[in-house]
Amino acid sequence: MQTDNPLSALVERLLKDGHGRLFGQRSLRAGQIVYGGDEAADGDLLIVRSGRLRCFTSFEGKELTLYVLEAGDAIYLHGGAMLEVRTASDIVIATPTAFRQLALAEPELALAVLPALDRLAQKSIRMIEDIAFHGVKHRLIRVLCDTADRIGRPAEEGIVIDHLPNAEDFAMQIGATRQSVSTVIAELVRSGILYRFGGGSMVISDLGRLRRELADVR
Repeated sequence: MQTDNPLSALVERLLKDGHGRLFGQRSLRAGQIVYGGDEAADGDLLIVRSGRLRCFTSFEGKELTLYVLEAGDAIYLHGGAMLEVRTASDIVIATPTAFRQLALAEPELALAVLPALDRLAQKSIRMIEDIAFHGVKHRLIRVLCDTADRIGRPAEEGIVIDHLPNAEDFAMQIGATRQSVSTVIAELVRSGILYRFGGGSMVISDLGRLRRELADVR
C-alpha cells in the first residue's frame, strides 16, 4: 500500500501492529457505488488506503462531483454520502468508538486525520466559490492546472496528463454541461495550449500560459 502520506503511513503501521481488528477493511471494485447509509453509521471515518473514489451528490438525474478521494484521504460518512469507485480501491472504516481507541494507541493519528479532512473542506469551499463567481472556462482551466500539478509529468512537449478525464467527468466535477466543457477544450486546443497526445493523454504545451488564462478569465 502507498505510504508516502502521513495518514497512510500511520494506518499501515496500526494494521501491522495488531490494531486491524478496530478497522473495517474493504476492497472495492471499479465502478462500484458506495452509499454511506448502507456501509456505515453516521460519523464513521473512512480512510483510503489505495485507489481512487469520487464523492458526489445527485439530484433529478444530474450529478456534481464534490471531490476525489485518493490514498491518504479521509471522510466522515453519513446517510447521504455517495461514493463511486473510479479505480479498484482498498479502504478502512473506523466507528467513532474505534477511532477513539486507535487515537489513544497512536495519538498522531488524530493529528493526521485533521489535515486530510481540512483538504476536503477547502476543496468544497473553492468549488462553491467557483460555481457562484466564475464561468465554465475559468472552472475548467483551474481543474486542468490542478490536474497538471497533481499527476502531470514533464516531457519535451510540455506537461503530459495521462488518462485525462473525459468531458463528462470534467462536467460533473465543475458543475457544467458536457457540451460547454467540450467547447472550452476545443477552444484551448485551437489556441495551441492543449493538444491530444494519443492513448487518452493530453499535453499542456505551456502551463504558465494556461495559468495566465486563469487569471484573465472570469
